[in-house]
Amino acid sequence: MVFGKGNTGFFIAFSLIGAICGSALGNLAAGFLPQLKFLTTSLTGPIGLNLEIITFSIKLNLASILGLVAGIIIFRRI
Repeated sequence: MVFGKGNTGFFIAFSLIGAICGSALGNLAAGFLPQLKFLTTSLTGPIGLNLEIITFSIKLNLASILGLVAGIIIFRRI
């Protein structure tokens, strides 16, 4: 898929889905193999947004960054 004006939403979707899947797979891998625990250690503290009615926080780890990169690569190949 060529990155153009109409594809910004797809790019954001691929990036977010890649990060979520990467984080989930990292947690799954760390559960089976304790040596892979470094994939799930937080690189930052929780980065959050509190709007009084909804709270949103993100913790970046190596697995989520790898998933984000994979999502971007998949977007570029489609």
